[in-house]
Amino acid sequence: MANVFTADALKDQVVFVTGASRGIGAGILDACLAAGATVIGTATSESGAARITEKIAEAGGKGEGVVLNVTDAEQSEKVLADVATKYGAVTVLVNNAGITRDGLAMRMKDEQWQ
Repeated sequence: MANVFTADALKDQVVFVTGASRGIGAGILDACLAAGATVIGTATSESGAARITEKIAEAGGKGEGVVLNVTDAEQSEKVLADVATKYGAVTVLVNNAGITRDGLAMRMKDEQWQ
């Protein structure tokens, strides 16, 4: 994979990537690690979060994998508060978590958006 950033482009940044256990999210996590960021990646399972933590450690990076259901507002607030306590405030958010409801945004009701 080619680097999209210089080695220190994201130095001192805390990057939070939802849906980071596979696919595009995993690629974004890799790019941010290579750019020197502290990266927190989310997964919906303990095993997915553990794989993210292992990947970060193997890359010599900073950060970890955490379990998060992004549709749970209370859990999301707690995870972000825990991250801020441990690593500092999140400075970059990559909201990559998948959804199963698709629709044209301008036609979606507030309930569908939430």
